[in-house]
Amino acid sequence: MGLATAIILAAGKGTRMRSLKPKVLHEVCGTTLLECVVEALHNVGIQRIIVIVGDRKEAVKECLKGRSVEFVEQKEQLGTADAVKSTKHLLITDSTDTIIILNGDTPFIKDQTLRRLLVKNAETNADVTILTAYLDNLQEYGRISRDYKGCIKGIIESGEASTDELKIKEINVGIYVFRVSSLLEGIDLIVPHNKKGEFYLTDVISILYNKGKKIENIVSENTAEVMGINNQRDLAVANKLRSEEIICSLMERGVTIIDTPNTFIENHVEIGEGTEIYPFTYICKDVVIGQRCSIGPFAYLKSGTRIGDDIKICYMM
Repeated sequence: MGLATAIILAAGKGTRMRSLKPKVLHEVCGTTLLECVVEALHNVGIQRIIVIVGDRKEAVKECLKGRSVEFVEQKEQLGTADAVKSTKHLLITDSTDTIIILNGDTPFIKDQTLRRLLVKNAETNADVTILTAYLDNLQEYGRISRDYKGCIKGIIESGEASTDELKIKEINVGIYVFRVSSLLEGIDLIVPHNKKGEFYLTDVISILYNKGKKIENIVSENTAEVMGINNQRDLAVANKLRSEEIICSLMERGVTIIDTPNTFIENHVEIGEGTEIYPFTYICKDVVIGQRCSIGPFAYLKSGTRIGDDIKICYMM
């Protein structure tokens, strides 16, 4: 697997969140949605990350202050293809020929999955490799359209799909690896033929198919990781799922958690072996707790707290 450049789509308004805060700056267990995606890319070893900003761009930039990323502004909200096209001047001069594109609201995407996607694209010499998934709750995901040979021939947005097309179980996650030359060739041919009058990046798949380009895919092995955050309910579900992941990981390393449903632990928390966490405890991100401690019940540890070995902390009535 060679080097690649990443583009994160983070310019949307996220109106369904009904929040003054940009959607990608909402947090899952103490880490913004956007930072979760950036961390996954860094874990894969991707050095150049381009973040497309638009709505409340200064707040988004501030969130990633100190991180090794570049910013490109999408002047108007004209769709995902228009957003990617705004980076064209950078892609033409980019030293790599591989680009990975993903949304900034997918906090569960795993670096292992991104690595598989990059490897598949390289090994098959594909023009584009798409991450797909099979879901029962299809919601507003685009559907994968295949020809009679089983080859992907396009992506149908849910709002444009027929009744039969909406029955398709394989969905587009919104994460792609492109050969840069193929992306640039296809993206210039996209026209807004949808109801919203937007330039959809998904249209590039049918364009490449009609040009005889090679289109591959991998299927996500973990349906939770394809979850995008579109509203406050999604965000609440994501926080619960992520905290459960963190708690399970800590228990595997010898931490006793008495009542998992009534314990909440954020990202990047270190807890030593033999420590016991009692109910109604909230541990913020970047907390370090030593071995054989007793924390709770009713304890709140703010971000950055450091606790040595054999310490007992609880709420006293």
